[in-house]
Amino acid sequence: MAVPRHNLNLTAQELGLMTKFFVGSAPPLGGRLRFEAALRGYLGAAHVETVSSCREALHLALLGLGLRPGDRVVLPRYTFYSLVHVVTGMGMIPVFAPIDPDNFALDPARLAPTLGRAQAVVLIHPFGQVAPIAEIKALCDAAGVPLIEDASQATGAGVDGQKVGTIGDVGVFSLVTGKNLQTVGGGVLVARSPTVHARIQTVLASACLPEVQRVQRQLGEGLARWLLTGPAGHNLLMRPLTRVLQAFAPKRLEAMFHEERRPFDPEQPLVRLSDVQGELGCMDLPELDRRNRTRRANALQLIEGLRGTVGLHLPRFNPAAENSFNAVAVRVTDAAKLQSALQDRGVDCRSDYMSWYGVRRDFSDEVLYLPNHPGMNPDDVDRVVRAVVEVMGRGF
Repeated sequence: MAVPRHNLNLTAQELGLMTKFFVGSAPPLGGRLRFEAALRGYLGAAHVETVSSCREALHLALLGLGLRPGDRVVLPRYTFYSLVHVVTGMGMIPVFAPIDPDNFALDPARLAPTLGRAQAVVLIHPFGQVAPIAEIKALCDAAGVPLIEDASQATGAGVDGQKVGTIGDVGVFSLVTGKNLQTVGGGVLVARSPTVHARIQTVLASACLPEVQRVQRQLGEGLARWLLTGPAGHNLLMRPLTRVLQAFAPKRLEAMFHEERRPFDPEQPLVRLSDVQGELGCMDLPELDRRNRTRRANALQLIEGLRGTVGLHLPRFNPAAENSFNAVAVRVTDAAKLQSALQDRGVDCRSDYMSWYGVRRDFSDEVLYLPNHPGMNPDDVDRVVRAVVEVMGRGF
């Protein structure tokens, strides 16, 4: 059996809800509000809002903090493109700060020079590894610069008794498929300050509900991904298709997983999370800690099994934190070559979706995401380890 790159875990209850609404049943009323209340309890946060995307959540975060066009926002220079697009789309100036090449997060030892004229800092907890947030927050507090946490890859992770996304001034999360908590699209915003939250609520007063057809399309895509990422669907459908495209049309294979880099339009109507997605979130949230424990166990087994492999640079993480390990990101000289060799051995991997910005890079090699998801068991992890060690041992 092949090991898929990720697995869309859905309970029978979640599948039933998605299928019913996809075929035309009326959505449950009040699902969004119930989900927001559940998130407040789970995160220990006073102020939680849900919208249709994490891009909108970041947009609201910047508005809630009082930022305006021309203000400077510090971002990691190795980051996801949509963060940059939101900042530039709102007429703000991105300032790119160095990252620690061992954990991919903002480097607190080199952050201070970017804070002098900044109006905000956006921190990522990359791949579910908790960033050194205590050090970064102390630097931001000393400089009087608000800190935004992008915890999209780290929902449920925590450190020192606090959940990530609630430690900075504002936190944002993504709820798209593949994330630790998912509602097949959507975003979450968490605000610490009542003043910031009041500004956000003022903006949200004009928000509309999503079109039913749009939500049905999202749920349909989610059901398709559930089918294709499960053991049977992956082995009978997705893996044969992947191997054919890998051999004869590799560019088309990569395009299947490529996300269009759309610019962000701050004038577009704000859209709330739908009630059916909120209800789905209420079902998914009780599964989060269990699934994260599986991700952590898988990641630790994977990293330990690969330790000492020549040519493979493993991630460094805070062992005292509850990392969520949305992926295990490794550095190699030729990620595409390793990915192809692992595909031949039944191990599906994802190529790097982060980008470099600014004039410098903090490492010269490439990043590949090894599979890690709650659908994997220890035998699957061992299979990944054996495949990587075999490939790297052949003088890769």
